[in-house]
Parts: sequence; C-alpha cells; structure tokens
Amino acid sequence: MSTQHDQQVATFATPEQLGIGMRLSVHPHCDDFANVILGALADVTGDGLSDGLVVETDEVSSYVGARTEPAEQRLAAFAVALIAAVSQRCGGGHVVTHILLSRGCPGEVSCDLDVTGLPSAAPVELEPTGVRAAAQWSLYPLLDGGSGHGDHMSHIESAIASARTRGAAARANHYATKLTGDVAEVLATAIDAWAQVGAVVPHVVSHLTVSVGSPSPAEDSKGTNAP
Repeated sequence: MSTQHDQQVATFATPEQLGIGMRLSVHPHCDDFANVILGALADVTGDGLSDGLVVETDEVSSYVGARTEPAEQRLAAFAVALIAAVSQRCGGGHVVTHILLSRGCPGEVSCDLDVTGLPSAAPVELEPTGVRAAAQWSLYPLLDGGSGHGDHMSHIESAIASARTRGAAARANHYATKLTGDVAEVLATAIDAWAQVGAVVPHVVSHLTVSVGSPSPAEDSKGTNAP
C-alpha cells in the first residue's frame, strides 16, 4: 500500500517524460581539429560520463539527452569534461563551445505530455578543472498563453540573482549575462539557474557560448581588463 508521499512523488515527470537535454557543438581553433574533437569525445565516453545519456552527433552538433536522474548533473558533467578534454588536446588553445539547453517537451522530437508536476533538481556538483572560461549566457522561460503567464522577466531576474551568489562572476552584457571562472563553475551556475526556472515553468531554454583560451584580454567581474 503506497503512502501519500509515494503518490506525490509519482506525479512528477521523469527526465524522459519532460524532455531534458542539450545540443552542443565545440570548435577548437587548432590544427587537426577533427581528431581533437573525436579524441575528446572518446575520453569522455571512456570515463563513463555518457552513461545515462543519449548522444547523437550529426554534421552540425551533438544532441545529448538525459533519460534518468540526476539529469542536470549528467549533462553538466558531460559538457564540462568535453570542453576540458578539447582544451587539453588543443594545447590550451582557443576553444569555443555553443550549448543549447532545453527542458520541456517542445525541445524534444517526442515526449509524454501526460505529466502533472515539474521536478526540482539538486544543485550540480563538479570538481574544478583548472580551465578558466568566459561565457555569455541567456535564459528564455517560454510561457505560452494564458493569463498571469507573461512575467518572464521575473524568472530571468531571479535566476541571474542566484547566479551572482555563486563563484562564477556574473555581470550584465548586451542580450546576455557574462559568467567567468572555472569552466565547471560557469556551467554549474548556468545549469542550476536553468533548472531552477524549470521547476516552475514547463518549457525553459538556455543558451551559452563558452570560450576558453581566448586570445582577447580577460576581464574581471567589473568589466575591466584583468591584470
């Protein structure tokens, strides 16, 4: 005989039902880039970081879908390890990664719409990589129709406020928030904020452009050139 608590837990959507995943493309600015990318993917897979994920690569990007909990942790660990591995194989050269996160059925080819609750996610926990990153991060709560569903800025502002309390320095930028710090903390900050909004909004999309090893001067959290 199930308890009331068990019945309540059972009403929340699983990652597979909800549709939690990302599209990711990595661009190392170094010679032999194809082998760099393929080698890094092999490194990540060999370390078991693709376990519990569906990874499908085409000529544009890789789809990485989380089917089981902890979905956000799995996605973050995969992306961070891939960026760090590409950076290492590229000799610390310039690497740019584009990540599109989607949480909610419209981001999936197919999903189960018959769900009654949005799950909350535990904070992402990742070990520092020693790789400094700068990212431009945007968040899009997609509130479709209905009265009282148009105040998307309140969700965005709440997520940015949460990001500012984290280790990754966050500051306003044109059309985006800039995050700087270890690539693990940058990704964890963005993914936690995305999941935070996803606990109250059925479909949330977030986009990051992550740069490591850039030849441009680094900036501190106030927007000035770092020493």
